[in-house]
Amino acid sequence: MKWAELTWPEFERADKKVAVLPVGVVEAHGIHLPLGTDALMAIYVAERAAEGAGVLLLPPIWYGTTYVLDKFPGTISISAETLYRLYKEVFLEAARNGVKYLVVVNGHGGNIDALRMAAKEISKTTELTVIVINWWIDLAKEARRKVLQTLEGHAAEDETSEMMAAYPHLVKEMPRDADEWVETKYAVYGSAAYQQMYKKAVQGYPSKAAREKGEVILRAAVEELKSLLEYLKRDTLPIYKRQ
Repeated sequence: MKWAELTWPEFERADKKVAVLPVGVVEAHGIHLPLGTDALMAIYVAERAAEGAGVLLLPPIWYGTTYVLDKFPGTISISAETLYRLYKEVFLEAARNGVKYLVVVNGHGGNIDALRMAAKEISKTTELTVIVINWWIDLAKEARRKVLQTLEGHAAEDETSEMMAAYPHLVKEMPRDADEWVETKYAVYGSAAYQQMYKKAVQGYPSKAAREKGEVILRAAVEELKSLLEYLKRDTLPIYKRQ
């Protein structure tokens, strides 16, 4: 059920126990993937899992924060402070509307700190349980190990394969020199360093991408997320005691 497509009487009658919120960013992803890749992939996984589990799907939050890729045209980066406040307000509204478990499907690394801070903050004043899933890290781990030939990255083999599977009409032809991998010995911050990093808005080897690889990853990711949602419907949290 898509939250935004319900009338208020329909929403009042709906089962609001579990809801899913996809979040991403608008930023450069090479010249072969669209600016909205991170949000689009979070939406894809969240929509299918929510539909399969029969739970509410909130409208996505497309915007996030990025600091290296804002040098590329089309990137939209909002401050971490604004992002934190936005997440916190949405979480509070979900709680006010009767959601017990909110699963955030995040598609962008730059959002992680703000999501964690907002989730921790609202836990002090509400009964809402927030579960943050960085989907490219937390889901389909085994599937990734089986099909990927190179390291995961940004607009790399993994992300390009996933977009080929989910949104093939948005994937452009790659140049022969699409690959890029840059490392720093330490954590380096500053405009001079940023100019030398991600010159192609790529971190990885998109030349190794294939639609079939993306299909394997996405099937596993959707199934794992769907399973979590079904557990939450039964009030079972993903908390395990190590033996």
